[in-house]
Amino acid sequence: MISVADFNLTLNGKAILQQVSVAIEAGEVFVILGPNGAGKSSLLKVLAGEFEAYKPAVQFHQRPLSSYAPRELAQLRAVMPQAVHLDFPFLAEEVVSMAIPYVGKAEVNRRVDEALALFDVRHLAQRNYLTLSGGEQQRVQLARVLAQILTAAKQAEQTGGLPPLLLLDECTSSLDLAHQQQVFKVLRRLARAVKMAVVAVLHDLNLASHYADRALLLSEGKIVQQGPIHQVLTQSTIEAVYQTPVEIIERPDRYPVIVPL
Repeated sequence: MISVADFNLTLNGKAILQQVSVAIEAGEVFVILGPNGAGKSSLLKVLAGEFEAYKPAVQFHQRPLSSYAPRELAQLRAVMPQAVHLDFPFLAEEVVSMAIPYVGKAEVNRRVDEALALFDVRHLAQRNYLTLSGGEQQRVQLARVLAQILTAAKQAEQTGGLPPLLLLDECTSSLDLAHQQQVFKVLRRLARAVKMAVVAVLHDLNLASHYADRALLLSEGKIVQQGPIHQVLTQSTIEAVYQTPVEIIERPDRYPVIVPL
């Protein structure tokens, strides 16, 4: 679906990413892991096309990312950055509706309601976005980006069209334990059901262990390990990259738990 090969990113004379190759497929939950400053968010921005000069290096559905018109790309790819700032007191439902092309008021309202319900924020629809807690705002933003591409995802499922891509940068950083689990259950279910690809930058290794199919682990802008999640998250690799001792508790028929010591 989306890929870069032997990619290097230099900003202001500093090497941010070095010789990075990654290919993400439809229907999978793919996580980008690594310590602070490893280049995780930068890689996500590259895949999102935020660095104009580097867009030709990114292949999206076997085409250079630079070949897509903005409208076409918006229908197939949605991005949620680490922080989204609003200066005006929009209602939560209005924030979500901004991601939906106008298809009649009733249909827009239906799509907004569907997206809000997925992340348990339907009851906040009429609330001023600026008065919401950080976690509530984050869930509204998740509803917004999903609403942007959910129609394309369903059309792809029904007609065999191109499946969409969701890029998320630390999308659960403000969420409580229950909502972290809920969000990734929804994302994994949709990835499976409509062949949407989900790419998420994460710090929580246990969340990654539970829900990700594959992972890329970065350190100082270089790939340390890449592959199936439980081949990446080994004790020796985690301890080497994060410089802290851990224990991995294996559980039959369940995901391993990573415990810092």
